[in-house]
Amino acid sequence: MKKANEFRIGLWTIIAIVVMVVGIKYLKGQLHTTTSYYLISPNVERVAESSHVKLNGYKVGFVRDMRIDYATNRILLELSIDPSLKMPKGTSAIIQPDLLGNSNIYLTLGDSQEIMQAGDTLYGGGMAPGLTDGIADAMPAVMALLPKIDTLLTGLNVLVNDSKVQETLLQVNELSHKLDKTLTDLNRELPGILEHVDNASSNLDTLSLELRQAHVEQLIAQASATIDSVNTVVSSLNNTDGTAGKLINSDELHTQLETTLANIDSLVSDIKLHPKRYINIKLFGK
Repeated sequence: MKKANEFRIGLWTIIAIVVMVVGIKYLKGQLHTTTSYYLISPNVERVAESSHVKLNGYKVGFVRDMRIDYATNRILLELSIDPSLKMPKGTSAIIQPDLLGNSNIYLTLGDSQEIMQAGDTLYGGGMAPGLTDGIADAMPAVMALLPKIDTLLTGLNVLVNDSKVQETLLQVNELSHKLDKTLTDLNRELPGILEHVDNASSNLDTLSLELRQAHVEQLIAQASATIDSVNTVVSSLNNTDGTAGKLINSDELHTQLETTLANIDSLVSDIKLHPKRYINIKLFGK
C-alpha cells in the first residue's frame, strides 16, 4: 500500500513537471512551427531567450537560443520566425531596448527579389540607442543646473510672499471685476445707443434729401422765370407793332440812318475844305 502511494506521488510529480515544461514552451511560442534564422551581435544586453522579434511593431517570432563564440566574443542568436513571413535577401535586424528594461529585435526587410532560406544569417545585429542611454552623459549638466534652479525658486518664493506683490494682485483683480462690470453695462445699453444712432442717421438723411429737393425746386423756378423773361423780350423784338420791333424790323429806319450818316460825312468834308467859313459864321453869330 505504501509503495502504491509513492508510485502515485511520483507519477503526479512527473506529470506536473511535463505540464510545466510544455506550458513554459507554449508561452514562449516554442511549440509553434517556425523557421530558424541567425543573427550575429556584439552585444545582447537585456536580450533573453523568448525575446520578441518584430516587424513594423508586430511580433513575428522570438529568440530561441543564444550562444557565444569565444574566438570572436560575438553572440550568435537563433531566431524562430513565422514561416508565413518570406524575408527577401538583405533583410537586417537591430536590437532595441524598451522602457521596461527588455530588448526586442526589429526587422527591416530588404528589397531583393530573392527570398532567404532557413538557416540564413541576417545583416545587422547592432543595438539602437535606448531612451535612457544619454542620461549618464547629461547628469553633469543637470547637477550644475540644480543650484541655479534652487536660487530661482528662492527668488520666486520671496517674490510671491511680498506684500506689495499681493496688494498689486488684489488691485488687478479688483480692476478686472470693474472692467467686467463696465463691459456688462455697455452690452446692456449698446442696443439702445445703436437705435438712437440709427434714428439720427435716418433724420439726417431725410433733412438732406429735403434740402436738396428745395434747392433744386428753387433753381427750377428761377430758371423758368428767366426763360419766360427772355421769351417776352424775344416776342417784343419780333412784334412789328412795338417800338423795339419797328426799330429792328423797319427798313425806313435803316435808310434814314444811312442818309444821316452821309450828310454828316459831307458836312465834315466841307468843314475840312472851308474851315474859315464856318468859323466866321460862328463869330458873327455871337
